[in-house]
Amino acid sequence: MMKIRVRLFAAFKELLGKNELDASVPEGANIEDLKRVLKSEYPQIIHLLDVSRFAINMQYKDNREKLSDGDEVTIIMPVSGGIAHKNRFIEITGSAINVSKVLNFIENPAAGSVLLFNGTVRNNEDGKPVKFLFYEAYKEMALKEIDKLVDNAFKDYELLKVAVIHRTGKIEIGEISISIGVSSPHREHSYLASKYLIDNIKETVPIWKKESFENYNKWKKI
Repeated sequence: MMKIRVRLFAAFKELLGKNELDASVPEGANIEDLKRVLKSEYPQIIHLLDVSRFAINMQYKDNREKLSDGDEVTIIMPVSGGIAHKNRFIEITGSAINVSKVLNFIENPAAGSVLLFNGTVRNNEDGKPVKFLFYEAYKEMALKEIDKLVDNAFKDYELLKVAVIHRTGKIEIGEISISIGVSSPHREHSYLASKYLIDNIKETVPIWKKESFENYNKWKKI
Protein backbone atom coordinates (compact mmCIF):
# COMPACT_ATOMS: atom_id res chain seq x y z
CA MET A 1 0.00 0.00 0.00
CA MET A 2 1.07 3.58 -0.67
CA LYS A 3 0.69 6.46 1.78
CA ILE A 4 -0.73 9.69 0.32
CA ARG A 5 -0.88 13.02 2.11
CA VAL A 6 -4.10 14.90 1.24
CA ARG A 7 -4.21 18.68 1.73
CA LEU A 8 -7.60 20.25 2.50
CA PHE A 9 -8.82 23.81 2.07
CA ALA A 10 -12.06 25.84 2.22
CA ALA A 11 -15.22 23.68 2.57
CA PHE A 12 -13.22 20.45 2.82
CA LYS A 13 -11.34 21.79 5.84
CA GLU A 14 -14.56 22.96 7.49
CA LEU A 15 -16.45 19.72 6.89
CA LEU A 16 -13.65 17.46 8.16
CA GLY A 17 -12.26 19.76 10.84
CA LYS A 18 -8.66 19.38 9.68
CA ASN A 19 -6.37 20.78 7.00
CA GLU A 20 -4.81 17.49 5.93
CA LEU A 21 -5.23 13.74 6.23
CA ASP A 22 -3.40 10.54 5.36
CA ALA A 23 -4.85 8.02 2.92
CA SER A 24 -3.73 4.54 1.90
CA VAL A 25 -4.13 3.35 -1.71
CA PRO A 26 -2.88 0.23 -3.54
CA GLU A 27 0.27 0.27 -5.66
CA GLY A 28 -0.49 1.67 -9.11
CA ALA A 29 -3.53 3.63 -7.93
CA ASN A 30 -4.56 6.88 -9.61
CA ILE A 31 -6.54 9.91 -8.46
CA GLU A 32 -9.86 8.18 -9.24
CA ASP A 33 -8.84 5.37 -6.90
CA LEU A 34 -7.97 7.91 -4.22
CA LYS A 35 -11.38 9.55 -4.69
CA ARG A 36 -13.10 6.22 -4.09
CA VAL A 37 -11.16 5.75 -0.86
CA LEU A 38 -12.04 9.25 0.33
CA LYS A 39 -15.72 8.81 -0.56
CA SER A 40 -15.82 5.58 1.45
CA GLU A 41 -14.10 7.04 4.50
CA TYR A 42 -15.57 10.57 4.39
CA PRO A 43 -19.11 10.43 2.90
CA GLN A 44 -19.81 14.02 3.97
CA ILE A 45 -17.55 15.32 1.18
CA ILE A 46 -18.79 13.13 -1.70
CA HIS A 47 -20.71 15.99 -3.35
CA LEU A 48 -17.61 18.20 -3.36
CA LEU A 49 -15.17 15.57 -4.58
CA ASP A 50 -17.10 15.11 -7.82
CA VAL A 51 -16.80 18.78 -8.79
CA SER A 52 -13.23 19.38 -7.65
CA ARG A 53 -9.85 19.22 -9.37
CA PHE A 54 -6.73 17.57 -7.98
CA ALA A 55 -3.09 18.59 -7.83
CA ILE A 56 -0.22 16.20 -7.22
CA ASN A 57 2.79 17.87 -5.60
CA MET A 58 1.35 21.31 -6.48
CA GLN A 59 0.65 20.55 -10.16
CA TYR A 60 -2.81 20.00 -11.62
CA LYS A 61 -3.24 16.47 -12.92
CA ASP A 62 -5.83 14.45 -14.79
CA ASN A 63 -7.82 12.02 -12.62
CA ARG A 64 -6.16 9.09 -14.41
CA GLU A 65 -2.72 10.23 -13.23
CA LYS A 66 -0.99 7.52 -11.21
CA LEU A 67 0.18 8.20 -7.70
CA SER A 68 3.48 7.44 -6.02
CA ASP A 69 4.15 6.64 -2.40
CA GLY A 70 4.53 9.83 -0.38
CA ASP A 71 2.77 12.10 -2.91
CA GLU A 72 1.00 15.22 -1.68
CA VAL A 73 -2.46 15.56 -3.25
CA THR A 74 -4.39 18.81 -2.91
CA ILE A 75 -8.13 18.89 -3.53
CA ILE A 76 -9.08 22.10 -5.33
CA MET A 77 -12.79 22.83 -5.05
CA PRO A 78 -14.19 25.19 -7.69
CA VAL A 79 -14.13 28.89 -6.87
CA SER A 80 -17.18 29.33 -9.04
CA GLY A 81 -19.43 27.07 -11.04
CA GLY A 82 -20.65 27.41 -14.57
CA ILE A 83 -22.27 25.93 -17.65
CA ALA A 84 -21.24 27.15 -21.07
CA HIS A 85 -22.60 26.18 -24.49
CA LYS A 86 -22.78 28.02 -27.79
CA ASN A 87 -26.15 29.61 -26.93
CA ARG A 88 -25.99 29.90 -23.13
CA PHE A 89 -23.70 30.82 -20.27
CA ILE A 90 -24.63 30.14 -16.64
CA GLU A 91 -22.41 30.91 -13.68
CA ILE A 92 -22.60 31.07 -9.90
CA THR A 93 -19.74 33.08 -8.47
CA GLY A 94 -18.47 34.58 -5.26
CA SER A 95 -16.94 37.51 -7.14
CA ALA A 96 -18.50 40.80 -8.23
CA ILE A 97 -20.55 40.39 -11.41
CA ASN A 98 -19.08 41.93 -14.55
CA VAL A 99 -22.06 42.83 -16.76
CA SER A 100 -19.76 43.19 -19.76
CA LYS A 101 -19.27 39.44 -19.58
CA VAL A 102 -23.03 38.99 -19.97
CA LEU A 103 -23.39 41.51 -22.78
CA ASN A 104 -20.39 40.20 -24.70
CA PHE A 105 -21.77 36.67 -24.60
CA ILE A 106 -25.30 37.46 -25.77
CA GLU A 107 -24.40 39.78 -28.66
CA ASN A 108 -25.43 38.31 -32.00
CA PRO A 109 -25.64 39.82 -35.51
CA ALA A 110 -29.15 38.37 -35.89
CA ALA A 111 -30.41 40.12 -32.76
CA GLY A 112 -32.92 42.93 -33.00
CA SER A 113 -33.10 43.04 -29.21
CA VAL A 114 -30.41 42.68 -26.54
CA LEU A 115 -31.85 42.93 -23.05
CA LEU A 116 -29.91 43.12 -19.77
CA PHE A 117 -31.56 42.74 -16.37
CA ASN A 118 -29.58 43.38 -13.18
CA GLY A 119 -30.99 42.56 -9.77
CA THR A 120 -29.41 44.89 -7.21
CA VAL A 121 -29.37 45.02 -3.42
CA ARG A 122 -31.70 47.72 -2.11
CA ASN A 123 -31.26 49.48 1.20
CA ASN A 124 -34.57 48.43 2.76
CA GLU A 125 -37.05 45.58 3.09
CA ASP A 126 -40.63 46.55 3.94
CA GLY A 127 -39.33 49.90 5.12
CA LYS A 128 -36.69 48.43 7.44
CA PRO A 129 -33.09 49.52 6.71
CA VAL A 130 -30.95 46.71 5.28
CA LYS A 131 -27.18 46.68 5.95
CA PHE A 132 -26.23 44.02 3.38
CA LEU A 133 -27.32 40.65 1.98
CA PHE A 134 -25.64 37.28 2.11
CA TYR A 135 -26.45 34.65 -0.55
CA GLU A 136 -25.84 30.92 -0.24
CA ALA A 137 -26.41 28.34 -2.98
CA TYR A 138 -26.50 24.60 -3.39
CA LYS A 139 -24.28 25.30 -6.36
CA GLU A 140 -24.36 22.03 -8.27
CA MET A 141 -28.15 21.74 -8.12
CA ALA A 142 -28.68 25.45 -8.73
CA LEU A 143 -26.70 25.30 -11.97
CA LYS A 144 -28.76 22.35 -13.18
CA GLU A 145 -32.04 24.03 -12.28
CA ILE A 146 -31.12 27.30 -14.02
CA ASP A 147 -30.06 25.28 -17.06
CA LYS A 148 -33.52 23.65 -17.12
CA LEU A 149 -35.18 27.06 -16.99
CA VAL A 150 -33.01 28.29 -19.85
CA ASP A 151 -34.04 25.19 -21.82
CA ASN A 152 -37.69 26.09 -21.25
CA ALA A 153 -37.08 29.70 -22.28
CA PHE A 154 -35.56 28.55 -25.58
CA LYS A 155 -38.59 26.30 -26.18
CA ASP A 156 -41.19 28.96 -25.40
CA TYR A 157 -39.56 32.06 -26.90
CA GLU A 158 -37.60 32.92 -30.01
CA LEU A 159 -34.14 33.45 -28.52
CA LEU A 160 -30.59 33.57 -29.76
CA LYS A 161 -28.48 33.56 -26.60
CA VAL A 162 -28.98 33.64 -22.82
CA ALA A 163 -26.55 34.41 -20.01
CA VAL A 164 -27.26 34.15 -16.28
CA ILE A 165 -24.78 34.99 -13.53
CA HIS A 166 -25.77 34.76 -9.87
CA ARG A 167 -23.55 35.91 -7.05
CA THR A 168 -23.07 34.31 -3.64
CA GLY A 169 -21.54 35.54 -0.40
CA LYS A 170 -21.84 39.00 1.15
CA ILE A 171 -23.24 41.65 -1.20
CA GLU A 172 -23.32 45.32 -0.31
CA ILE A 173 -26.11 47.82 -0.98
CA GLY A 174 -26.21 48.77 -4.67
CA GLU A 175 -24.20 45.76 -5.84
CA ILE A 176 -25.54 43.27 -8.40
CA SER A 177 -26.81 39.94 -7.08
CA ILE A 178 -27.99 38.53 -10.43
CA SER A 179 -27.51 39.50 -14.06
CA ILE A 180 -29.62 38.05 -16.87
CA GLY A 181 -28.90 38.77 -20.52
CA VAL A 182 -31.14 37.73 -23.41
CA SER A 183 -30.83 38.35 -27.14
CA SER A 184 -33.56 37.67 -29.68
CA PRO A 185 -34.67 38.80 -33.13
CA HIS A 186 -37.62 40.72 -31.61
CA ARG A 187 -37.93 42.69 -28.37
CA GLU A 188 -41.13 41.04 -27.09
CA HIS A 189 -39.43 37.67 -26.74
CA SER A 190 -36.51 39.23 -24.84
CA TYR A 191 -38.87 40.91 -22.35
CA LEU A 192 -40.96 37.77 -21.78
CA ALA A 193 -37.98 35.41 -21.51
CA SER A 194 -36.15 37.68 -19.07
CA LYS A 195 -39.23 37.93 -16.84
CA TYR A 196 -39.79 34.18 -17.02
CA LEU A 197 -36.19 33.50 -15.97
CA ILE A 198 -36.01 35.88 -13.00
CA ASP A 199 -39.46 34.88 -11.69
CA ASN A 200 -38.67 31.17 -11.81
CA ILE A 201 -35.09 31.46 -10.55
CA LYS A 202 -36.52 33.16 -7.47
CA GLU A 203 -39.17 30.46 -7.16
CA THR A 204 -37.41 27.14 -7.80
CA VAL A 205 -33.60 27.44 -7.72
CA PRO A 206 -31.88 26.49 -4.41
CA ILE A 207 -30.34 29.87 -3.66
CA TRP A 208 -31.12 31.61 -0.39
CA LYS A 209 -30.46 35.07 0.96
CA LYS A 210 -29.90 36.32 4.47
CA GLU A 211 -30.95 39.91 5.09
CA SER A 212 -28.88 41.77 7.65
CA PHE A 213 -30.77 44.44 9.60
CA GLU A 214 -29.52 46.67 12.39
CA ASN A 215 -30.15 44.25 15.25
CA TYR A 216 -30.85 40.89 13.62
CA ASN A 217 -30.41 38.70 10.51
CA LYS A 218 -33.13 36.82 8.63
CA TRP A 219 -32.88 34.04 6.06
CA LYS A 220 -35.41 33.97 3.28
CA LYS A 221 -35.75 32.38 -0.14
CA ILE A 222 -34.69 34.76 -2.90
